[in-house]
Amino acid sequence: MNDLPVSTLVPELVRENRSFDLSHQIAPGIPVFPHHVPFSVTLNRRHADGFAQPRPGDTRFSNEIIVMSAHTATHVDALGHFSRSGMLYGGVRAQEVETPTGLDRLDAAEIPPFFCRAVLLDVAGHRRVPALTAGEAITADELRAVTESANVEIRAGDVVLIRTGWQRHWGDDQRYNGGVGGDGEYQGTGRGWPGIDESAARWLAGLGVRAVGADTPVVEVIPFTGDSVHAILLVDSGIYLFENLALDEFAAHGRYEALFIAVPLPLRGATGSPVRPLVIV
Repeated sequence: MNDLPVSTLVPELVRENRSFDLSHQIAPGIPVFPHHVPFSVTLNRRHADGFAQPRPGDTRFSNEIIVMSAHTATHVDALGHFSRSGMLYGGVRAQEVETPTGLDRLDAAEIPPFFCRAVLLDVAGHRRVPALTAGEAITADELRAVTESANVEIRAGDVVLIRTGWQRHWGDDQRYNGGVGGDGEYQGTGRGWPGIDESAARWLAGLGVRAVGADTPVVEVIPFTGDSVHAILLVDSGIYLFENLALDEFAAHGRYEALFIAVPLPLRGATGSPVRPLVIV
């Protein structure tokens, strides 16, 4: 949790009363990471369906069935999403918390609301490119340089938002998913994602950040260049990950710090939660 009270955060960060939605719409056909079930929605009841008894005013309703992974579109990873050598965050054995109805600890229901400071590190803007290419690593040294160029300071408890420009591929399922097939194979020219490497993850963890987010489905660089960033942040450090963020509009505004608000769904047993993050400047 950010230790700064609301009375301090709001005057410090909110000067224009302008908000930016950092989420993508959840709809059929959106890019979904190959290891997760595709999103689908269908009407279970239609307005034309009848009832056994008449309803007042000839009224009807419709409802739906939604099938999706908790890691669909813009979402946050729960601490139980990743393991290292069979262990979850805090030395919890994964097999001890996995049940037929999901995780009984370290699940999405344990993810707290976020009302804290966000820092935007616009790596694509810093490099003066529309977007990084697949497999390009972002190192700790580069994050330090971006921070200095933006004249911002990362503080303990912050959410750090890393822009690679990958959002521009959102409408192209194959491209956005890194050219990865259902087998999850990442190797090969032009396949994978840009993202932070081991050095950047360890640097951010050392600063005591509360969460790290990016405009890709994986946050970390793939093909991998070192230790797993997910494991370093989620398992070793208890730092949450936001994925598939929409950062372009916020970055174009030219502010590098903002009030960050995100409320995950209390999905008991789930390894993550769809979320609609907002930043207010």
